[in-house]
Amino acid sequence: MATKHYFLDGNTSKGYVSLIQYVINRINKIYVVKGSLSSEKTKLFKKISESFEQKGYLVQWLHNPSDEENLDGIIIPEKDIAVMDGSARNGVEAKYGNFIEQVFDLDESLNKANVVTNKNGIIQLQSEVEKFHVEAYARFAKGVKIHEKKEELYISAMDFDKANKVTAQLAANLFHDVSVEVEKAMVPQLFFGAATPKGAINYIDNITSDIKKRYIIKGRSGSGKSTVMRKIGKYGENLGLAVQYFPCGLDPHSLDMIIIPSLSVAILDGTAPHVIDPTRKSDEVIDMFELCMDQSVEAKYDKEFDQLHIQYKQQMSEGTKLLQKALESKIKLEEYYHGAVDMKSLKQKTDEIIATITN
Repeated sequence: MATKHYFLDGNTSKGYVSLIQYVINRINKIYVVKGSLSSEKTKLFKKISESFEQKGYLVQWLHNPSDEENLDGIIIPEKDIAVMDGSARNGVEAKYGNFIEQVFDLDESLNKANVVTNKNGIIQLQSEVEKFHVEAYARFAKGVKIHEKKEELYISAMDFDKANKVTAQLAANLFHDVSVEVEKAMVPQLFFGAATPKGAINYIDNITSDIKKRYIIKGRSGSGKSTVMRKIGKYGENLGLAVQYFPCGLDPHSLDMIIIPSLSVAILDGTAPHVIDPTRKSDEVIDMFELCMDQSVEAKYDKEFDQLHIQYKQQMSEGTKLLQKALESKIKLEEYYHGAVDMKSLKQKTDEIIATITN
């Protein structure tokens, strides 16, 4: 069975944001793996994933936004199982300890005396990782403020009556003959993308690979893309349908995609930084700029838009560079732990964990 790829957490304009509560709410069997070595936890998650995939189960991979090659956990929806990183900043053990099936600690395989010897270096690097993240969030916050100025100019050209008609027509197309069956349990909110040290990354095509109908909403800032999705999601919920929401990885108060699994429908924002164009026969574009805006606004505020775009890109670029610095410090930090690990003990520990979870 294939894997689906998501982010559980985000490096956002609002700081570090985790959606861990939605996993806890919906998944009944939660396993937590603690440990200082992200790379070893990721190897473990992938081995557990492989075991379930070989048995025919879909596995959802939760990537780490500060190093997308590492995982923050995996979810096996059909088994009602999640295996989560307990050392991440989501605070899963502290907040939700009463709902955890079992906690495993890979640091039991560390030579603690070796770790203590490098205490000063470890504390310094931990401080750097946190500092660079905080500075990156400040740049992203400035970027969103600039983006909001751009939105204000476009909103001045918005025809909200037309936007409401677009939403009403879309709702009529989707829900005119809906019959509600028993819905499968799912995690109702995850991120499809994130700000990472490599820039903006998204898994939209992977997540929607088995979706029959994709409505790709185009439009400028402030053209109501997020509002359309929120309203359609609410219509669906009112009819008893399960709806999965995907907040924006930069501004989590905004929506970038919804999926209604029972209808096999996705409605998504197809504009930068996650440009999605129609690539399937069933894809349909809804251009809010053409349908709902006075397009002369671009000529009217041409210089302002150019200046705001340059300012926005600068803040995003600076934020990304700070995430790169944080990752560099994190890699150096893990080198200390690699030097202190007993690999034989670690293998024994991971084999025990895999057997406990997969059997």
